[in-house]
Amino acid sequence: MDRSGDAIIWMGADAGFIYVNEAACRSLGYSRDELLALKVFDIDANITSENWKTLWADLKAKGSEKMESLHRRKDGSVFPVEVTGNYVEFEGQEFNCAFALDISERKRSGQVQSSVYKISEAVHATESLEELFRTIHETITELMPARNNLYIALFDEDSGMLTFPYFVDEFDEAPAPKKLGKGLTEHVLRTGNALLASPEVFAELEKKGEVESIGAASIDWLGVPLKVKEKTIGVLVVQSYTEGQRYTEEDKSILMFVSEQVAMAITHRQAEDALQESEEMFRSVVENAQSGIVIIDDQFRPLYANDEMIRIIGYARDEFIGTDFRRYLDKESLELVADRYQRRQKGEDVPSRYEFTVIRKDGQSRRVEISSTVITNSQQRSETLSQIRDVTEQRQAEEQLKASLQEKEVLLREIHHRVKNNLQIISSLLNLQSQHIEDSKALEMFKESRLRIRSMAMVHEKLYRSKDLSRVDFKEYVQSLCYHLFQMYGVAPDTVALNLDIEDVLLDINTAIPCGLLVSELISNALKHAFPQGRKGEVTVSMKPVENGDIALEVRDNGVGLEDDLDLKNTESFGLQLVDMLTEQLQGTISIDRNGGTTFAIRFKEMSLT
Repeated sequence: MDRSGDAIIWMGADAGFIYVNEAACRSLGYSRDELLALKVFDIDANITSENWKTLWADLKAKGSEKMESLHRRKDGSVFPVEVTGNYVEFEGQEFNCAFALDISERKRSGQVQSSVYKISEAVHATESLEELFRTIHETITELMPARNNLYIALFDEDSGMLTFPYFVDEFDEAPAPKKLGKGLTEHVLRTGNALLASPEVFAELEKKGEVESIGAASIDWLGVPLKVKEKTIGVLVVQSYTEGQRYTEEDKSILMFVSEQVAMAITHRQAEDALQESEEMFRSVVENAQSGIVIIDDQFRPLYANDEMIRIIGYARDEFIGTDFRRYLDKESLELVADRYQRRQKGEDVPSRYEFTVIRKDGQSRRVEISSTVITNSQQRSETLSQIRDVTEQRQAEEQLKASLQEKEVLLREIHHRVKNNLQIISSLLNLQSQHIEDSKALEMFKESRLRIRSMAMVHEKLYRSKDLSRVDFKEYVQSLCYHLFQMYGVAPDTVALNLDIEDVLLDINTAIPCGLLVSELISNALKHAFPQGRKGEVTVSMKPVENGDIALEVRDNGVGLEDDLDLKNTESFGLQLVDMLTEQLQGTISIDRNGGTTFAIRFKEMSLT
């Protein structure tokens, strides 16, 4: 019997102890000799010398009896037990063989479960977050000393702020919302672990630099994280300022167990409060919306309309609600709305946003834009929620703007056409003038000037013929330009091949003209100098967008190459001087590679339209 985990006590009819096992001695805090000198009413709080005879008679009559009681330890503390008494007769003597089971854990567990249930019920029973916090406080006070010192801190991840929506403390006032610091609360928040901080534990954490003292110094500080799905949303804290009131590891375990339900309760209450606030806000938004809001049942009857909807339709609310919505539509709109409505009710995927015309009470037609969705009411019947916006003035303005833009587009095309024609006239005049020039160098200058004017005229020609008057398709432009240059210099394709590697690049006119002149000068330079005495070769033009929004342009040939000491800044060639000037105009950079011919590599950004 000494090996049994339960306390076993044999006693006689006089209530004196005859035998006690080691478990009984440990649970009551007595030595065996001390315990054998006592009687049952010395250790059982529910048994007295006055009621002992009655209890003994009951046990004798029943033979066995189970009951709950309180046992008193040697130090005066009490604990709940479940006692099973068994009446025994042996050699003419009467005995009670009693088994006592410590049920402190069972009682505590039941108390904790009851507290969890209370907190869960409080989510629905309370009407505000403040009331929920008070209920949580009262419930935890039933489990441990927390009447005068308990607070709840919540962390908002979006703002990074720590708030204290509930704070009861003997010495400190509730802190204002703040960024995370190095308090014990923030320590639990960061680690996600419960902390029982005695003065010694706090001193150690402070020494490590993990925490710092904030507020009045407590004897014991017990904080547990409030977690929802492994995410810490806050901290629940109880603390003691009284030397004789200490918290234990058991208290920490209990608070940890309760904290899960506390976190869920707070989250649910916050969600319900947010939902209620959202509903009130939604109602306010709907009533004051700039768009008409209307709910229509499956018989096309308006069930609800906000003020703006009533203004749009021009009827009084009691004239509109309950009538047939189709009576306010013209013939074309009636067919459209009926078709969309019926298909939507069948669950078909139809555009939710479209336009139609309504006829107001005063006979005026208004163009409206509607956006609809099917909803289900409390009777599980389908209804249509629609947002209707009066777009009459907007559509009228758009038509006027469209007409105006068409006029301006025609005018702009005409401007490009005339600029192109004027440039061609200048080119023709230069051509006529060149027929009277005998000096070969002067004649070459006239020819080059004509080519440059032609490259600019082609930009305006491309814009004139383009669908987009603001941008030039440069790939198409370079193809036309190269074809023209090869013709002007009389270069046969079987002598010098042309390779174009130009991605889809669209340039505005401010960039296209200097860029076109650059390409014209570089190709002209290659055709004039890279392939002397009928030498065969090829010219390659590549252009593509690169990183940082830059555009990379390369013109290369495999001809005889440039002289090694050529400096674009100090060259006698007007064409190459112009290349350098145009690169600066584009705010770009240029480099020359002389390996295997000549490669001009230019990098620039598109110029602003302004």
